[in-house]
Amino acid sequence: MATSRASTKKSKTSQPSIQRRGFGAEAYIDIDWRSLSDEEAKAQEREGSLAWKILSNTQMQTLQDLPVEELEKKIAEILKLNNHHVDLNEGVLLDYYVSCFWWAKEQNFSVQQISGFITVLHTLLENIKEKKLSLVNNLKEFKKMLIGVGNENSELSGGLDFFDVNQAKTLSDFLQQTFFQHYKLYEFLFHQEREEQIVCRELVIEVLPKADLPYPPPLDEGIDEDIYSSYIATPVSSPEGDGEAATEDKEGEKDISAGGPETPAVDPLEGVTADDVKRIMDEVARDMLGDLQADIGKKLKERESEIIARINKIHRIADS
Repeated sequence: MATSRASTKKSKTSQPSIQRRGFGAEAYIDIDWRSLSDEEAKAQEREGSLAWKILSNTQMQTLQDLPVEELEKKIAEILKLNNHHVDLNEGVLLDYYVSCFWWAKEQNFSVQQISGFITVLHTLLENIKEKKLSLVNNLKEFKKMLIGVGNENSELSGGLDFFDVNQAKTLSDFLQQTFFQHYKLYEFLFHQEREEQIVCRELVIEVLPKADLPYPPPLDEGIDEDIYSSYIATPVSSPEGDGEAATEDKEGEKDISAGGPETPAVDPLEGVTADDVKRIMDEVARDMLGDLQADIGKKLKERESEIIARINKIHRIADS
C-alpha cells in the first residue's frame, strides 16, 4: 500500500498530461489551469511570456471568484499597496488595477490572459514611474508586447501570444481609453510633488473645578435678578444715612444732658408677658411677609405662563 501511494503522488516538478499544442490562443484551450501548480503553469508558457509575472496561477484562481470588495483587499495585499487609504498614489493605482481586472473578467478572459493583462498594466505604469518614458515611447513598448498575436507560425512573441486578434484589439482599445488618453495624469501622479496639507481644529474643553472648591448651584434653582434684588439680597446701608443717624443720636444726647434732673429709667418690657410677645411677633410677621408672599406667587404665575407659551410655540413649529 505504501508503494501504491508513492506511485500515484504527483511531484512538484512533474508536467501535466495536457501540454501546449502549437502557438497562439488555440494552443492553451485544453489546459485546465486549476489543476496546475505555479511552476507547472509557467512550464506551459513560451519564453518571454507575460503571464504569471505579477499574479501567479494560484493567486489568479483565488482572485477570479472574489466579489469586488474582497478583490480590492486581496490585490492591495499582493501588490503591497498597504497605505491606499491615506496615500493618494497607492489609492489611484489600486483603483486602476481593480477596475482593469474586473473589466478583463467581464470580457471572459482566461486566468492566463488576465494575468498577462495585469503584467502589461504594471509594465506600462513602471515605464512612467521608473523610466519616465514619454507617451510615444510607451506606445512603442506596448506594440512590442503585441508581436506575434494572431500569427501562429511566427517564432517571435512579445509575450501576449495567448490572445487572439479580436481580444488584442479589444485590449488595445481599452488601454487607449483608460490609460494612454490620460497619460499626463499618470505622469503628474508619479512625478509631481504635492503640498502636504495638515488640517487642524482647535477644541476648547471646559473641565469641572477642583474638588476643594464649592460647585456652582444648579441652573434649575436660578431666579430672576429683580426678584433676588428685591426680596432676597441683604439691603446695603448708604454711608449718608449712617451719618445722619449718628448726628441725630449726638443731638439727642446733648438735649438730655442739657435738660433738667434725670428721670429714673423705665423698663419698656415691664408688664409684657410671653403671650404678648408672641402675639406681637405674629402680627409683625403677617404684616411684613403677607405682601411678599403675594408678590412672589404672582411673579411665579407670570413666569409659569411665559414658559407654557414658549413650549406651545415650540410644539407648533415642530408640528408644522
